[in-house]
Amino acid sequence: SSSTLPRVMSGQGSSSAGDATQKARESFASILSYYEKNFSSLESVPDWAKRVSSGEIQISVAKGAVPSAEQSEELKKELEEALKTQDAINNLSTIEKELMAQAAKESIKKRRKGK
Repeated sequence: SSSTLPRVMSGQGSSSAGDATQKARESFASILSYYEKNFSSLESVPDWAKRVSSGEIQISVAKGAVPSAEQSEELKKELEEALKTQDAINNLSTIEKELMAQAAKESIKKRRKGK
């Protein structure tokens, strides 16, 4: 599949090592902030988000505006692309890569309808 977000891949093999790792962490933190803010109103919350929210794993949520469901879908694509880079493979911890891969594959949960 072709990359819809080539800017994520820019810098690979250049002097800007760490860009993809940082992008992956920022995307993941934003996705996590979506779940954190909407935790009680979602139909279901994925296990990886519960593990982070429980404090079992220390990863912070993004500061500032919480992304919408649509923005979170875009962030998942960015995260998936960033995780493919050698930079991210080399610099993220095993648990970060595991959680981020789950987050990138998870479909953003819709909010409950009705009462």
